[in-house]
Amino acid sequence: MTRGFLSLSARVVANVEAMNMVEAVGNVVRHRKASVVYRLDGRYEVRTVPVVSGEALRHAVQAALAEIAEGMGLPVCGWCRRGEFVKHGVKLDEFFRDVKGAASVDAFQAVAERSIYEAERLILESCVVEDVGGFLVPTGVPVKRTSVLEVGYMVPAVEGGRVVYGFDVQFHARHAPGAQQKAPQRGETQPQSVYNVESSSAIYAMSVNVELWRIGRWYDEGAGQYKALGERDKRVRAALLALAAVLNGDVRTGGHWSSYKPLWSLESAAAVFSSPLPISAAPAVHGDYLDETIRLAGTKAEVYKKAGVDVGYKVLILRGSKQCQLCGSGDVEAVDAASDFVKRLVELGLQYAG
Repeated sequence: MTRGFLSLSARVVANVEAMNMVEAVGNVVRHRKASVVYRLDGRYEVRTVPVVSGEALRHAVQAALAEIAEGMGLPVCGWCRRGEFVKHGVKLDEFFRDVKGAASVDAFQAVAERSIYEAERLILESCVVEDVGGFLVPTGVPVKRTSVLEVGYMVPAVEGGRVVYGFDVQFHARHAPGAQQKAPQRGETQPQSVYNVESSSAIYAMSVNVELWRIGRWYDEGAGQYKALGERDKRVRAALLALAAVLNGDVRTGGHWSSYKPLWSLESAAAVFSSPLPISAAPAVHGDYLDETIRLAGTKAEVYKKAGVDVGYKVLILRGSKQCQLCGSGDVEAVDAASDFVKRLVELGLQYAG
């Protein structure tokens, strides 16, 4: 069995976005922020910057996966079809109506008592999103699958020696002219109300890791080995297409898209495909991350080889407008268009998934 991995770092320009909002202070809705350590002019500095949580990004990938998988004829449970990725702390009886071979919680529990691996297989067969995004079923014998996705926070990148981001507080007013004719009584909703939304624009760096080999696979305890589900290739393709859709801004990441749809552009990216061990792409925070990813991939492969493990890898680069000094090396494929990048992302992902 081939164990293939994908590690992706990318830079995305998102202008005038309110994707990840948190508490309201008075009539101001705040953008999510975090303290991030940057290396600027040879020294470390802590900056409080706008961020988009990994949970928001993960939700976007799973939402895209649910739609794509359903369109491909793959199984998706009712909760995931609605975009409610509870997995599965509430209304277990409703969930198990979708699970093959377990019409109720009690029936599933009986399977779990015999083998948690067989119980896991029942759920994997019934929902691709559970397969990729993981789940925890809190029955008497808990059944758990760790997500094959690892998603980090989107944070502003460094360009030209400075962190590129900006904040604005946009003024809005809700107005109901018909209600204005009647003088509002004490305690009633005012016909006009003002509110402010803190928006941000930034060059965001994002990171995603995917254990490609685990998609569509479950552990057969009796045989002592992993086995693949029948439509595994389609599941891997659906997962890669979902990731590509998020990269292109085709799927809502976070909220507020009804009136704050970001001006989204995939600027550059580095994807490392490897087998049988993972090799991580360099974070896209600093401008030299494309060359750094290529250097790291080569160095890690050499270290693994000295330890007796032959790790094959391929680096896929979207240069965009960035310089890449090492893009001509043998294990590197470089493209200049985002469309070519996402196409090769899916093709290489299927190859390394095994």
